[in-house]
Amino acid sequence: MLLILFYLAVVNPLLSLEDSWNQELVSRSKLLSKYHSLLKSKNRVIDANKAMKAALTRTEGQFLSGSNPAVASAELQEILKNLAKEQGVQMTSAKVLPPREAGLYLEVPVQVELTATINQLVTLLYHLEHHKKLLFIPDLDINAPRMVRGENKDIPLQISMVISGVIKKGVPS
Repeated sequence: MLLILFYLAVVNPLLSLEDSWNQELVSRSKLLSKYHSLLKSKNRVIDANKAMKAALTRTEGQFLSGSNPAVASAELQEILKNLAKEQGVQMTSAKVLPPREAGLYLEVPVQVELTATINQLVTLLYHLEHHKKLLFIPDLDINAPRMVRGENKDIPLQISMVISGVIKKGVPS
C-alpha cells in the first residue's frame, strides 16, 4: 500500500511533468525553426523593401512640384498650355478644380476646354500619357459636329477634359 501511495504521490506527478516538458520542448523547437526560417529570409525581405522604396521614390519623382495645390495646379496648367501649343491645339479655357485627397497624396485636377482635330487630340493624349509627370485624365468629353459625306475629316472637335496631377500632402518641394 505504501508503494502505491509513493507511486501516486511522487512518481506519477513526475511522469506527468516530464510529458508536459516534452510537449513544451516540441512546441519551442517548432517556434525556433520558424524563427530560423524567418531569419534566413531576412535579406530577401530587406531587398524587397529597398526595391519598393526605390519604386516609390521614382514614382514620387513624377509628381507635380509644389508644396500646395495652387502651385501644383499652376505647373499643370503650364504643362497643358505648352503641350497644346506644341500640337497646334487651341486651349479656350482652363479651370482649377478643388483638390481631392487620396491617402497621403492630393490629386490636383484642372479642367480644360480645347478645340482640336482628331489627329491633334490623339497626339495630345499620347503626349499627356507619356509625359515625365504622372498625369491622369479622369474625364474626357468630345463634341463633334455632324459630318456630311465627303466633308473634310479635319473638322475641329470641342473637347472638355479634366487632367489631374498628384502631389504629396504637406511636404515642401
